[in-house]
Amino acid sequence: MLGRSHTKKLLLLGGPVFQKPVVERAKAMGLRVGVADISPDAPAAQIADDFFCGSIRDFDAMLEIAKEYLPDAIASGACDTSVVTVSKLCEELGLPGNSVEAALNSTDKHRMIECFARKGVAHPSFVVAKKEDIGQFAPEIPYPIIAKPTDSAGGRGVNLVHSREELMPALLAASEAGLSGDVLVEEYMIGPEVSVELLVVDGVAHVLQVTDKLTSGAPNYFEIGHCQPTSLKDEDRAAISELAKAAVLAVGLKNSAAHVEIIVTPNGPKMVELGARLGGDWITSYLIQGSVGGIDMIECMVRIALGEKPSINGYYDSGSYVATRFLPASEGVLLGLDGLDAAKSSSGVLHVERHGVIGERYEKAVDDSARFVSVVACGGSREEALDNCKRALELVEVRIGRP
Repeated sequence: MLGRSHTKKLLLLGGPVFQKPVVERAKAMGLRVGVADISPDAPAAQIADDFFCGSIRDFDAMLEIAKEYLPDAIASGACDTSVVTVSKLCEELGLPGNSVEAALNSTDKHRMIECFARKGVAHPSFVVAKKEDIGQFAPEIPYPIIAKPTDSAGGRGVNLVHSREELMPALLAASEAGLSGDVLVEEYMIGPEVSVELLVVDGVAHVLQVTDKLTSGAPNYFEIGHCQPTSLKDEDRAAISELAKAAVLAVGLKNSAAHVEIIVTPNGPKMVELGARLGGDWITSYLIQGSVGGIDMIECMVRIALGEKPSINGYYDSGSYVATRFLPASEGVLLGLDGLDAAKSSSGVLHVERHGVIGERYEKAVDDSARFVSVVACGGSREEALDNCKRALELVEVRIGRP
């Protein structure tokens, strides 16, 4: 029986690799940390104090675990998948957390963009293709358009569509990648893409940093890297920050971390989407920690989950540039990843992570879920940080067995 003790406990739903820094920071704060995940081999589960096996989408299963564990806080950390479950658990157990409505608004892209429209938050033109209507769907938005699931993350099922001939395959792919089968169809926005990391305390949104995003380009636009701080002009950064703050309040976040994605179009910044969570991809654990001084974003998120109201003051750009780059998966059976030690010793490198599993068969990457290696590096400029990442990845030799 894992009942209440004098040591405060955090239950973290989801154990992917980007949750490890949350576990480490919470333990350093003196908390006992439990991780729930469908897989006992989940990376964050390996370093947690306690592990619970189960689907983090299964509210009843997670409620049973929480009633036994009696945590002082439940959090999703950097995991999109558990945001709604966490809010429902907190509501049921009387713990601090986002409202269920805010959690749904932050995970369902249709609800999200409707919130933006109601609150006057700049967003692309859009229409929703319901699952049952996909066969007869004809978009009212001029081509090119973007088709994506209303309820998925990590770039899964996202496609650029140039013509009527490409429409049906893209709609079907997006529908199959989501849970509901509904598809959000949006105007294609042209311009640099950024993400924004925020903390919301008592309904006041604080922007910590703006991140330049590197993507694979058409047709899938999955992420291949990030760099902080942004290279955009101060006036663009200011407009981005104001839009991000308006967006998180539009969906109803009151006390939460948030990760917001924006495209800076010729007509100004417009929303892509947001998550009521920490940024993944080492954004919070390495990039924010390196480029922003005077604050620990992960610690603030944990304190917010505990019901505390951390002071969000005195943070500043440190003057350092930090970047991360990913080596996307290629097709075949992964036989080996050599040169990781050399990559770790390369100039400016802060961290190297192996994501690929030896012996596993991979398809060519089309979203954020299929990566072999990630590298984090710093530098005296944006270009130097990115070049340090690139040089480290060039030291990694991928051995693939072709099918």
